[in-house]
Amino acid sequence: MKNKKIVLITACGNKKEKGPAPAWKLYKSSRIRHLYKKSKELGIPLYILSAKYGLVFAEEVIEPYDMIMEEKRCKELIEQIKLVISKYNAIIFFKGGSRKVYKNCLEKVVNELNKKLVVFGYGNMGDIGKLEDIVNALSKRSW
Repeated sequence: MKNKKIVLITACGNKKEKGPAPAWKLYKSSRIRHLYKKSKELGIPLYILSAKYGLVFAEEVIEPYDMIMEEKRCKELIEQIKLVISKYNAIIFFKGGSRKVYKNCLEKVVNELNKKLVVFGYGNMGDIGKLEDIVNALSKRSW
C-alpha cells in the first residue's frame, strides 16, 4: 500500500541511546519502534517531531540531545516543519501520551498549509491498532 501523500508523525521520546543512531532507534520508545514497523508495513514514511531537529525522518541518523519542546522552540522550527509537511496531503499524528505542545505545533503548520490532519492515540500506545484503518480510509480519498 504505497502512498506518498500520507505521512505518519509522532513525538520524540525523553530516553535516548548514548550515541548517534537512526531516529527510530535513538529514542528508547516502544511507541516509536512499533510505529516504525507499522509504517514499513503500510508503505508510509514515519517522521519524529524532535525538540532539537524538528521533523526528522525515522531512518535519519541523529545525535542524542537533551531538550524538550516548548512554544518558543516550535516557532523556531516552523519553517523546517513546513518543508516536510508540504510534500504530503494527509498527516497522521500519533500523539501517544505526548505533551500537547507537539500536537499544537503540528496543527499550526497543517492549518496554514491547508492539509488534512488526523490525530489519534493515547498513552501506553492505546488506540495504535487504528492506524491501518486510518491509512486505508485516507488512501481511498482522491487528492
